[in-house]
Amino acid sequence: MQPNQLLQRHDSCLWSYKQIAAYCLIGVILLTVQSLHAANGKLEVTFFDVGQGDAILVTCPDGNHHMLIDSGDTRYPDSSKHFRAFLNAAFTNKPHHLDVVVASHEHADHIGSMQWVLTNYQVNTYVDNGDTADTTMFANLLTERRKQERAGKLNYIKGNENSFSEVDFCPDVKMEIFLPWATVPSLSDQNDRSVAVRLDFKTNSFLFVGDIEGEAEQVMLNQFTDKQRALLDVDVLKVGHHGSDTSSREGFIMAVSPQIAVISCGKKGTGTNERYKHPRLSTMRHFDDWFKNNPPTVKATAAKIPAYDADTGAWKQQTRPSGMWLTVKDGTVTVTSDGKELKVNTVPTPN
Repeated sequence: MQPNQLLQRHDSCLWSYKQIAAYCLIGVILLTVQSLHAANGKLEVTFFDVGQGDAILVTCPDGNHHMLIDSGDTRYPDSSKHFRAFLNAAFTNKPHHLDVVVASHEHADHIGSMQWVLTNYQVNTYVDNGDTADTTMFANLLTERRKQERAGKLNYIKGNENSFSEVDFCPDVKMEIFLPWATVPSLSDQNDRSVAVRLDFKTNSFLFVGDIEGEAEQVMLNQFTDKQRALLDVDVLKVGHHGSDTSSREGFIMAVSPQIAVISCGKKGTGTNERYKHPRLSTMRHFDDWFKNNPPTVKATAAKIPAYDADTGAWKQQTRPSGMWLTVKDGTVTVTSDGKELKVNTVPTPN
C-alpha cells in the first residue's frame, strides 16, 4: 500500500470515529430527554447540566405546558451547546412552544441563550426582574423581547412591579413570583434582584431563587409578612447562586426546610468556575447539617464532592448531603411529583 493510500484510509477512519461520536452524543441526549419525560400525569422539573449556570425546564402534568427558567451560559465550555441540544430534544415531535419563560436576572450564566430561545421558540409569557444591564447580550435580548411584545406575540411581565403575583402556567400547577428587591428597592446587587419562582402541585412545592444572596435572604426572613414568608417553605429548593457561600445561610435553609436541594454548577477549575469556585464548602456543610437533623424522604447516592474552602483557599472533598443533587456530579437532574411523592432521576452528561 502506498503512503498516500494509507493516509487516506487513516483519515477515513478518523472521520468515521468522529461521525460515530457525534451520533452517540445525539443519541444519548435524545435518550436522556425521553427518559426524563416518560412520566405521565406528573409534574417534571428538569435541571439541565449546563455547567456554571442555570437552565430549568418545567413540564406540566398534562404534558402540554412548559416553562423555562434561565438558559445557561455562553462562556463555560459547551454550556450553550448542551442547553440547546437538551431543549430541542425535549421538543422532538412537538411544537417549539413555551408557555412561560423566566429570566431570573441579567447575568450571562442565566440568559446566555435567552435571545436564541425567543427567536427559535414561540413564547407566550416572558418574565424578568425589570432590571437592566450594560452588556451587548442583554441589549440584544431586550431588542428581541420588545420586538415580539410590540408585535403581540409575547406577554411581558416586569417582575419588580408584579411581586407576589400569580402567573398563568398550566391548569394543575400554581405559579407565583416574588422579588425581595420589590420589598426593599435599595438592594443593589444584581444577584439579590433575582426573580424567585414558587410552584405548587397538590401537596408538593418547589422554589427557584436564581442567584439570591444573603442580603435578599434576610429581607425575606425579616421584612416579608408572615403570609409572604410562608412561601419560602417548600419541598424542593433550587439552591441559590450555584452553591456559593454568599447564599444559603442557615436561617434561610431552616425557613425553606427542603426535602430535596439541587445545585447547578460547573467543574472545579473549568471555564468561569475557575474564578467563581462553586460550590463552597461552608454551603455544603450548612445543607449537610440540615439533612442530618431532618432526614430526607429521597436520598442521593453517597459520594464525595469537590467544594472550595474560602477560609483555607483550597478545594476539599466533602461528603454529599443526603438530600442534595448537583449537576456537576449527577448530570441532568429531574425531580418528578405526582402531587404527593417526589422522585429524582439523573442522567450523566455526555462528554
